[in-house]
Amino acid sequence: MNTGLGFCRKDFAVKKGDFRGNYARVTCRMGTCGTIPLPDAGASDRLSVSMKFLFLPKTWAPAVLAWSFLLLLPFGRSSELSMFIMAILGGILVWKHGKSVVWEGGARTFSLLSLCIWIPIVLSVPDSLWFTKSLSTALTFPRIYLAGIYLIWMLREGLVRERLLKLSAWLMLFWVFDALVQAVIGYDLLGYAYPERLNGLFGEGNWKLGLTLAMLSPMVWEYFSRHGAKWQLALAWLGTAAVVLLASNRESWIVFAVATAMWVWVYARRLGFNPLKLLAPIALMVMIAGVGAYQLNPKFAQRVDQSAAALNFSYAGLETASSERMHLWENALMVMESHPVNGAGVRAYRYAYPQYAKPGDLFISPDGTGAIYAHQLLLEVGSETGLIGLTGLLVFFVIFVGSGCGLSKNPLAWGAWLGAFAWLFPINTHTALYSAYWSLLTGWLLAVSSARCPSEPAT
Repeated sequence: MNTGLGFCRKDFAVKKGDFRGNYARVTCRMGTCGTIPLPDAGASDRLSVSMKFLFLPKTWAPAVLAWSFLLLLPFGRSSELSMFIMAILGGILVWKHGKSVVWEGGARTFSLLSLCIWIPIVLSVPDSLWFTKSLSTALTFPRIYLAGIYLIWMLREGLVRERLLKLSAWLMLFWVFDALVQAVIGYDLLGYAYPERLNGLFGEGNWKLGLTLAMLSPMVWEYFSRHGAKWQLALAWLGTAAVVLLASNRESWIVFAVATAMWVWVYARRLGFNPLKLLAPIALMVMIAGVGAYQLNPKFAQRVDQSAAALNFSYAGLETASSERMHLWENALMVMESHPVNGAGVRAYRYAYPQYAKPGDLFISPDGTGAIYAHQLLLEVGSETGLIGLTGLLVFFVIFVGSGCGLSKNPLAWGAWLGAFAWLFPINTHTALYSAYWSLLTGWLLAVSSARCPSEPAT
């Protein structure tokens, strides 16, 4: 058995916890997992047994480590811990295997995608309006790449992919259950109250539940479409849809709609019938659910009324519907015009914004800084990394869209790819691509979507 580090199973009995000679013997529920060569005494270049365990594909360790990133997402920056551990393991793989681990199979796709984002970040640093932040962003971005390399390496094994899909699906269902409890009784299972938007485990003042769930929902649908009854799949979709709607994040509504339309189309084709026969009743159910939520939930109704202001197609109406973002986007265009080549610097938009803001602008803070980011993917990339960043983003989309062809045969990769695509869908408002939370989550999804069996070709 290949452990991922080049160590092989020996032909002798395997007993749990048996350490003999220079080998540690391990077992698991699936049967014999193999043997791990123990480090020689005083050999500084050897890994600890516990770390080697994370490279054994037949144990639960790799899947649980990958899943722990999702598990910790609602709790502040704690998900950085999982990413940090995976980055260390990815660095070990690169050090030991070199080019083969970063330029073969899906790792090549992931490497190219990462370069399309990272190179513009680096080139925006020299004349950034917030040099220290841009520099720290450029220096810390590789942790996402190295963690992705570890994920891709371990997810070559079908057993790891199956376990990660199962763990992720059930975790999302727990999020759904917790959020629905909050919607019904006013408090979730951890005691968080229901504020103006449903936020579940994410807690007070943290509005990431709706968008995060919208991005991860395709993995739930993939799991139940292949391992559950059709009524279970329908229930899973209705649960995720209800929470995304009640979370009242309009970006997440579009992400969820894009993901649903694309997933249903592929699912219907898989079953051999016209996708419209499935999309039509889903659209009807969404309309009925939306009307019901509008009547019963004042907080949801307020968001709908605000969005409906755009229907008069006036500047004032669009400004109201977009939460005052029209003039924010005008400002971003002016920043792009003034910094056309490499932008104002990654994460430095808050210092560029005041230079073009009108007196009394509501996005100007007491400390003199402006809006943190442009709230639209193309404008964020253009204003912070300039034409270099937009060119990189264009190449990114070409590679990324191409990598999705034929991916539906791999349920985990397909669900992750669809979640990332729906978030990156350009006709929408967006959270910050370069922020820690969203760059980590999109990086995780991109890595998982890039994972291939050794026999699968990379796009």
